[in-house]
Amino acid sequence: MSLTPQITLTATLQDICGNEAGSVSNPARLRIVLCGYGLTLPVIVGTSSLAQIEYEIASTGSPISISLWGQDDISPSGTFYQITILDGNGRTLQCGAYQFFGTQTIDLSNATQIVPSGSTPSGLGSLELAVCNGTKPGTVFTASGIVVCVFVNGLLQRPTIDYTVSGTTITFNYTVGGSSNVYALCIV
Repeated sequence: MSLTPQITLTATLQDICGNEAGSVSNPARLRIVLCGYGLTLPVIVGTSSLAQIEYEIASTGSPISISLWGQDDISPSGTFYQITILDGNGRTLQCGAYQFFGTQTIDLSNATQIVPSGSTPSGLGSLELAVCNGTKPGTVFTASGIVVCVFVNGLLQRPTIDYTVSGTTITFNYTVGGSSNVYALCIV
């Protein structure tokens, strides 16, 4: 087990025309969140407890480079990173789930996305995607299991900003359009 992170993640954020995304006055951002550890405190065995599981870095038009722990260094097993690209206004543009192992430098544009599914790492149950369309702030939806995260039209939403959760109950903090597809990822 390493005493320092052995994964170097690099990323260059561009628009569809090949222009650098982000500037000093309006930076784009890359958000990295550790997921999949269930009810177990994630740790680097013999090194540390992971007190901060979310990291966000601004892109001002230059390539990004960040060191991360590999999934083989994190306990419990089965964790993954949810990586989200946000525009200068904080809107989610893209997101994906990734696992990194060993010692390597990985460019995000070449990284293989995973689809987290099946049993949770601690054997609590399986993951279920539940439809939960709301229409206005304060709309409440009761899921069939513990809510892990919420997606609107395929975009990962931000807990406490876009919605709040209490066990299996989701309260939306924003208006969800009538044609929106809203899903909650739940442990059942």
